[in-house]
Amino acid sequence: MKNSNWIRKNWLLVAGISFTGIHLGTYLIQRAAKQSVKSQSEGKQEFE
Repeated sequence: MKNSNWIRKNWLLVAGISFTGIHLGTYLIQRAAKQSVKSQSEGKQEFE
């Protein structure tokens, strides 16, 4: 039960880290997706 007590005391820190982690993760996924689309479109232009 010691763990849940720590989370209750530091809920703002836990929420902030979670929020930052989720947004950083979605940013990296979007960046990877954009680069994938970019490289695919460049590949298609080479064949045309």
